[in-house]
Amino acid sequence: MGMKRKVLSIVVGILAVTTVALFAACDTLNNLKKDVTIEVGTPISIDAFFENAPLNADFLTDVSGINTNEPGIYQIRIRIGKKSEDVVLRIEDRTPPSGEAVPTTVYMNWKMPDPQDCIANLFDFSGIAKVEYQDGTPVFTTGGEYEVPIVVTDVYGNSAVITVPFTVINDTTPPVISGLHELELEGNPDQLDFYEGITVTDDYDPEPMLTFDDSQVDYTKTGTYKLIYRAKDKAGNIATAETTMKIKVASETAKNKTSGGDPGTYYVGDGDPYAIARKVMSGLYRNNEVETARAIFNWVHNNLSFRLLWGTRNYEHAAYRGFTKHSGDCYVYYSCCKMLLDIAGIENMRVDRYPKLNGKIHFWLLVKLNGEWYHCDATEGYSDHPGIWFMCTDAQINDRYHKFNGALYPPRAGGSKEFLASPTPSPTEDPMASPSVTPSVSPSVSPAVSPTVTTTAQPSEGPSPTTQETSETPTPTPETTNTESSPTPTSTPVPEPTKAAENTPVPTPEPTKVTTSDPETTP
Repeated sequence: MGMKRKVLSIVVGILAVTTVALFAACDTLNNLKKDVTIEVGTPISIDAFFENAPLNADFLTDVSGINTNEPGIYQIRIRIGKKSEDVVLRIEDRTPPSGEAVPTTVYMNWKMPDPQDCIANLFDFSGIAKVEYQDGTPVFTTGGEYEVPIVVTDVYGNSAVITVPFTVINDTTPPVISGLHELELEGNPDQLDFYEGITVTDDYDPEPMLTFDDSQVDYTKTGTYKLIYRAKDKAGNIATAETTMKIKVASETAKNKTSGGDPGTYYVGDGDPYAIARKVMSGLYRNNEVETARAIFNWVHNNLSFRLLWGTRNYEHAAYRGFTKHSGDCYVYYSCCKMLLDIAGIENMRVDRYPKLNGKIHFWLLVKLNGEWYHCDATEGYSDHPGIWFMCTDAQINDRYHKFNGALYPPRAGGSKEFLASPTPSPTEDPMASPSVTPSVSPSVSPAVSPTVTTTAQPSEGPSPTTQETSETPTPTPETTNTESSPTPTSTPVPEPTKAAENTPVPTPEPTKVTTSDPETTP
């Protein structure tokens, strides 16, 4: 009898322990959250799926493959001891964008800047959908200090209002031009500094723009001409001032013109420039291409004198003029050098000055010597540089006469500095020119500089969060391994976004970075 009681007690104890364990397991499963939402950028934690996570709970699914920086819906599997359950994880963006106000100064008659240009360091995990003035583009009728609210909205509709301080200037006073004086010129106009002694000041703009108009000046005829200066400030106010310019044609030029021996044009006859060039070139060959090229530029520099010409530029006409009249402008110097280089079989290409200096263009050559491109210029007439420019790098020829758009030409020796990466036209030979003896190399246009990518968003049509019924774009995620087929609980399948249940929002398409243009600084 005593033995039976003892066995019965043991059985009752085992049942009690089993019952407690079953209740504990049921309580743990009841404590499991089947649908959990976390904010974008939040790490995935097992604690998020329980009111009080048990020590033996872990992820059966490999959640390390989930990108929490992008919204999405995932089905994952959680293990508690020997049991496992499927749960839903939602990653949502409910945080508005952030950004910093950029204090902005505008003139009253300016077009207002784009709102995104007034916000710096814009950030949102999902991407910026639109940036707009809260009350529409502001219109100012008086100068002063203002606060302008700008609304920044992400692709999920979360928005933030950032107040930007605006300083509005009502400037109606034009700049003041001082120091005007009469100018005199004899010879090469590149030697004349049109801005020497002239200053321009403004009550608001510290750097008003000063230009001049010499359209009434005839540089080929002796006389006194009107020269007009214009100054413009950032508000668009313009001041004008006039002075005179005296042109004195060199005595040799005047003599040639009066005698009828030289009409002062590129065209001076129908002779064959190539025949003359071949004859000249026969005495210029040296031991190698470098020495031969130097002999060419020295010959042109020493045998031609500078004079201004008029009429249509033509490569063959200019070269013929240089070989017969032994005078001309920079285009004639260029044409003679090029024709001789072509006959010698030395690769070369034309370079055009950009921007123009005093409204005038200039021509010289890039010559390929020792496998690299060098600047070479034989033009005579520069008082501060009496010789030739030969085998110069960008840095060595970096003066006001030889500015150019470096993006249009192949890499030069010594490093290629992009003087001006502006979309200027690619230099080409004159359409009337006949083929050269050896083809010239055409300048290659390098791609323009791409705008830098910033986190500042560009206003768009403003996509709004899509719904389950309209969304067809799945959120990119790692592939899922079927956990039911895993032979052991140690398998680590990677999750896959699942289709949402009824009334479950589906993530909107992926955010994209956008580019913004620089703020406008002119009206």
